[in-house]
Amino acid sequence: MKNLFFGGSSEIAIKIAKKIKNTNNISRSKSKFYLKNYVIKNYNSDNIKKVLKIINNKFDNIVIFNGAFSGSFLTNYEEKEFNRIFTLNFKIPMLIAQLSLKQKIINKNGAIFFISSVAAETDDPGNAYYSIAKNSLNFGAKILGKEQRKRGIRINVISLGTVKNKMGSTALKIIANNRKKIIYKNNKFINKIVKLLKNKNLNLKKIIIRW
Repeated sequence: MKNLFFGGSSEIAIKIAKKIKNTNNISRSKSKFYLKNYVIKNYNSDNIKKVLKIINNKFDNIVIFNGAFSGSFLTNYEEKEFNRIFTLNFKIPMLIAQLSLKQKIINKNGAIFFISSVAAETDDPGNAYYSIAKNSLNFGAKILGKEQRKRGIRINVISLGTVKNKMGSTALKIIANNRKKIIYKNNKFINKIVKLLKNKNLNLKKIIIRW
């Protein structure tokens, strides 16, 4: 099974790559855990097209990790920061998926996985921009899945809860909500994601990893 990761320099992506062989990575920095690394400094249409042409290969899974968190309140709306978070969590992942489909680098019955967040369905103050962006990503993936049904390309969303890493810890400090927080132990949810990537029959609209 051939895998292509976008944004694979993140902590979560690297942990998954350690467990899955034959994985390529496109991100802003290299990692020794990938079969091949392709560095892209700026995620725009032209740069993504160039890298995909260089790769000149087909994959069973494309996993899009790109994203970023920002503590934010709508009462203190800042257009520049909102645009940054929305671009990183929605526009870029959708652009990657679109170009991957257009350049036909996905094998028949292959899949695209968007790494999203349960924040898409929460209304925590302090998490506004991120929640809105991930909610848009989830709905975009749902629509894309219907568009690609005839081609047999599966579109899945993996929504993670709060992960025990730098971004997760930052999020918990910022979110103004006293409800119980569950921090996922890395090995437990990493193994679940690996299992999902290996399942060639998986065709769910949304997968929530929550326990």
